[in-house]
Amino acid sequence: MGRAVLLFLLGTLAFWNVSVLKAEDAYKYYSWTVTYGTASPLGSPQQVILINGQFPGPRLDTITNENIVLDVVNKLDQPFLLTWNGIKQRKNSWQDGVYGTNCPIPPNSNFTYKFQTKDQIGSYTYFPSTLMHRAAGGFGALNIYARSVIPVPYAKPAGDFSLLIGDWYKTGHKALQQILDSGKTLPFPDGILINGQGRSSFSGDQGKTYMFRISNVGLSTSFNFRIQGHKLKLVEVEGSNVLQNTYGSLDVHVGQSVTVLVTLDQSPKDYYIVASTRFTKTILTATSVLHYTNSRVSVSGPLPAGPTNEIGWSIDQARSYRWNLTSNAARPNPQGSFHYGKITTTRTIVLANSAPIINGKQRYAVNGVSYINPDTPLKLADYFNIPGVFSLNSIQSSPSGNGANLATSVMGVSHHEFIEVVFQNNEDSMQSWHLDGYDFWVVGFGAGQWTQNARTGYNLVDALTRHTTQVYPNSWTAILVSLDNQGVSNQEELDRSSGPGRFGFFKTRTVYRNPNGPGILINGQFPGPTVNVITNDNVIVDVENKLDEPLLLTWNGIKQRKSSWQDGVLGTNCPIPPNTNWTYRMQMKDQIGTYTYFPSTLLHRAAGGFGAFNILARPVIPVPYPKPYDEISLLISDWWKKDHKELQQIIDSGDPFPLPDGILINGKPQSTSFDVVPGQTYLFRVSNVGMTTSINFRIQGHTLLLVECEGAHTMQEVYDSLDIHVGQSSSFLVTLNNTGDPKDYFIIASTRFTKPVLTSTATLHYQGSKAAASGALPVGPTYHIHWSMKQARTIRWNLTANAARPNIQGSFHYGTIKIARTIVLENTAAKIDGKLKYAVNKVSYINPDTPLKLADYFNISGVFQLDSIKDSPPSGPEVFGTSVIETTLHDFVEIVFQNSESTIQSWHLDGYDFWSVGFGSGVWNSTLRRRFYNLNDATSRYTVQVYPYSWSAIFVSLDNKGIWNLRSANWPRRYLGQELYVRVWNDEPSPFTEYDIPQNALLCGKAAKH
Repeated sequence: MGRAVLLFLLGTLAFWNVSVLKAEDAYKYYSWTVTYGTASPLGSPQQVILINGQFPGPRLDTITNENIVLDVVNKLDQPFLLTWNGIKQRKNSWQDGVYGTNCPIPPNSNFTYKFQTKDQIGSYTYFPSTLMHRAAGGFGALNIYARSVIPVPYAKPAGDFSLLIGDWYKTGHKALQQILDSGKTLPFPDGILINGQGRSSFSGDQGKTYMFRISNVGLSTSFNFRIQGHKLKLVEVEGSNVLQNTYGSLDVHVGQSVTVLVTLDQSPKDYYIVASTRFTKTILTATSVLHYTNSRVSVSGPLPAGPTNEIGWSIDQARSYRWNLTSNAARPNPQGSFHYGKITTTRTIVLANSAPIINGKQRYAVNGVSYINPDTPLKLADYFNIPGVFSLNSIQSSPSGNGANLATSVMGVSHHEFIEVVFQNNEDSMQSWHLDGYDFWVVGFGAGQWTQNARTGYNLVDALTRHTTQVYPNSWTAILVSLDNQGVSNQEELDRSSGPGRFGFFKTRTVYRNPNGPGILINGQFPGPTVNVITNDNVIVDVENKLDEPLLLTWNGIKQRKSSWQDGVLGTNCPIPPNTNWTYRMQMKDQIGTYTYFPSTLLHRAAGGFGAFNILARPVIPVPYPKPYDEISLLISDWWKKDHKELQQIIDSGDPFPLPDGILINGKPQSTSFDVVPGQTYLFRVSNVGMTTSINFRIQGHTLLLVECEGAHTMQEVYDSLDIHVGQSSSFLVTLNNTGDPKDYFIIASTRFTKPVLTSTATLHYQGSKAAASGALPVGPTYHIHWSMKQARTIRWNLTANAARPNIQGSFHYGTIKIARTIVLENTAAKIDGKLKYAVNKVSYINPDTPLKLADYFNISGVFQLDSIKDSPPSGPEVFGTSVIETTLHDFVEIVFQNSESTIQSWHLDGYDFWSVGFGSGVWNSTLRRRFYNLNDATSRYTVQVYPYSWSAIFVSLDNKGIWNLRSANWPRRYLGQELYVRVWNDEPSPFTEYDIPQNALLCGKAAKH
């Protein structure tokens, strides 16, 4: 969820208790249409269920922790649901796709499943859970691959085949349902299918090893799987990596999946793949072909023999499946680090299946109760507290021996219990049991009646986990389950035809200290801790405010996709009161690059509370430069000896904001030092976290290779120095090539467009150096505006590089998109009520007591008005107002920042990046587009400078619904009114476009009553 989750807790501003588990956490979107079709799997035409025209359905390949968004359109003539066999649906039984949790999808309607493959790997399936639809198809393979950072305990195979094997009936699903509804038993199947066919083929190269994912998608019949002349090396069973034993054949029971490696080590010819039924009087067999690519000989010879009714053989094989204790599964820790056998069970549940006649009809029951589906799903009845749908503990936890009855069986258990479940089979047919939402340890099999003494034979060391277990005739099977997934879970007997998942956690504490006056610390650090995350990580930050004033942190450049609730500005969030906390939850969705965080309230930023926030690319996405030896984050800021409250009093009184007293690099004016190794290349992430002042950055004796600018890979131009304006960030590669006689070098940051010029230095300390940095500081530009504008135009998008996603940046042709709207925003300085204020299009922004986002959500009147600011500069005097521009979701907008003052401006838009397409002197007009705009490779970024008496133009694709702050990054100007909000909207409430209000949202102002 997206997607690793990083949790930060902020207190007087401070970070502690940090642990990170990374994950790709991509989102994958699918649209499936379910229809009837005609196929001839057993030689004669019959009606089958297709998904997107396919029988079996499409293979669904995902990676651990990916988020699946899958829209199912039901074009059948009956209500329909799909269930995801073995997917745990962590904290989300709403997506389970069974009658107990979901209303079925009516004909000609759709429903969108949203679930995460949280902490899972392995071979799974999906299939219809409604009526007897599964007898007509609609099933498919669902494979979860390990993240690239998690090793698997075998070499990567040359190929990966999914085999869906199951019994099949020539009788249609409606006719089969009528047979069962009439009180008769299900007939014997007519055949076995492999991938929906009587004969299919799988090709491979001689000498190579291939993975076969084998699943039993049948209705009622176990099968045995084997390949003529080849061995099967078992490597995974339903999400567990297992000890790699070799088998001649494997039993796979209804609902189960196994994964084997097969090496094509025989002479080049074709070989039979065989599946035959188990524990049936008539043995049904299906074959496919393993085709060597260099074969010229078709399959021949007798089929390899398999077991038929040998129950003991099957039990012995099942007991040989063992957990691989030293290997990882979906997470970095080895499987064996969880010592399930040492946990005390809190409860034992014994479930006995039976086949009673009730009201003259054949039924199947558990502990004497034959389940009936109520009209209302149990989960909905539970959520809405609807009486009369079900009763807790309407089934006993052990068989009573009394007669059978019809009821809606629900057993109440407590979250985090560790329980023992025994399946008691008193019939002479094979049973197969599955538990939704979980896997479990299969600790024992035995003949006859289970007793407590049977526990002495349990495997409490290396029993594997799985989601479906077999129970042999007149026998029992015992499992252990850790009930760690809250919800309503379906426990079902799969061969009956009637009845029925990186969280990284950051904790931050905010306090004062005195660097040159009261400063703001985060977990005792000034600047705050550097946050390093990976694309699509989910970040949870708990901020504990120990200041004496309300506080918010904002995440400069983080897009907060579909979630302006997390933006951390007064227009979206109530500030965190002193001595309280609030938790941010956000995902680094499709972002890489160099960012920062800082306080957005009052003038707290002048006292610190800022830090570096770096998003690293996923390992599967290449970056357009060799991996650097190390990374160094530099936070450069102007600084005042006066504390933030004094500075606030100055501008509250109407006086202009004073010039800074100095420049800091990572919180120090001179003494910061960075140790480096000669000959190596380092990535320097440089951010301007100051209040008012542009800086020029350079390193004595070294050049800067620009590679990234605020989330965009750039053309790799070499610079001696680079201007970085307030709120901006850039990343450079610096090669330490002065290796002859290692010495130290100055790192310099000096102010731009100021009188006087302020300078700060740090030290680049070469390993082995005995010579301190010396010599004249390299000269940087001072007031040269044209030099800076010319340099800014040289920063170009790298059109052939990936950013956070696999597609190259240049595949988005922003310059060819029609502009829906042009907005011209002019900054001005004026006196209102005798005090200096700053305005945008003549409106000086004032924050209402109620955040705009809350007022919009709760439909609270009197807080703001849409379009309370004009699209172009009006005439007349400056006035106070709460400026909100209304825009439409998915508009492509041109915004021109017009600077009619003698000072440089810096503008930032929350929730977005944008293309900085043009800079120019004087007053903008539409004829300048042709002359000055870069419509090919302008870089995208989130903060743009506007030079004195000049303009800057940006293009924005408004694809992120919410209310977003568009502000001056020059903080005193922003504090005194140079900001506004952009409402990006459509009228369709949907989690696809915007998430709902967080459950922990702080409510203040007029929203406090809601």
